[in-house]
Amino acid sequence: MKKIHALILGATGATGRELVKLLLEDSNFSQVSLFVRRPVNIDHEKITVYKIDFTRLNEYNSLAQGDVLFSALGTTKKEAGSEKEQFLVDYTYQYKFAEMAYEN
Repeated sequence: MKKIHALILGATGATGRELVKLLLEDSNFSQVSLFVRRPVNIDHEKITVYKIDFTRLNEYNSLAQGDVLFSALGTTKKEAGSEKEQFLVDYTYQYKFAEMAYEN
């Protein structure tokens, strides 16, 4: 059986951290690539961490390659500063990354 390479957006939040734990325990997944906005302190043989600037997603196009994409990326209006900034995180960044992954 083919081993699966998972890509995860937003692995540092509560949902993302739990998802990472599940994928690390699952023997079907051989690689887990994390795309995060802030540093993450995790060390595991399956994990590769990419700290990226979501405002410049096109620069990371070649990294958006795997078998399955999970997104736990999200924010609040208060944390983002405005509805427009919240929309960027909650929709635009995820949509653009998914497009890149699909094309790859």
